[in-house]
Amino acid sequence: MGRIKADHVFIRNEKLFCSNCGASQTFPFPIEIPVFVAMGRAFTKSHAKCPKTYKEPTINPSLSIEQRANFWWQHGERGASSETIFGVLSGRGVKRDGCHPWDPSDFKRCHGLLLVIPEWRDRLLEMKSQSKAWSNLVDNWDKLTEMLEEQMQTGKDNGMYKFMQTLIEDK
Repeated sequence: MGRIKADHVFIRNEKLFCSNCGASQTFPFPIEIPVFVAMGRAFTKSHAKCPKTYKEPTINPSLSIEQRANFWWQHGERGASSETIFGVLSGRGVKRDGCHPWDPSDFKRCHGLLLVIPEWRDRLLEMKSQSKAWSNLVDNWDKLTEMLEEQMQTGKDNGMYKFMQTLIEDK
């Protein structure tokens, strides 16, 4: 059986997602691994040749923080560390036990949350109580943001991963 190439199909926010058409499919968790794999293959096959019509939804910055938080939860690219920020700063209790960003991809998801809710940037000090790693990351947030933006612009490694690891491992 040949492999279907569809690099625009992946798992995003616990759902199968097609970045060409924007379709998604949820998994009925808990799920057996063979069923999970079969669902992934079927979704990939059905979206292997769909046209690129999807555009990421944008947020109206004049909406309330609560409305923008809801928008991000539904449409933002989430990970454990960005969900931890969301949980701590929203008070919604969805935090992931202090899980901090481990690499530039994790940091990018946190950065994306703060782009949607820039008011929370001033509250990042509240994250320092989660762990020593969080404290070090928050103390260096501006530098990490600059490094992320540079990496996104150039597409080249600028040492951000190594720098993050020194902050995380400094106990």
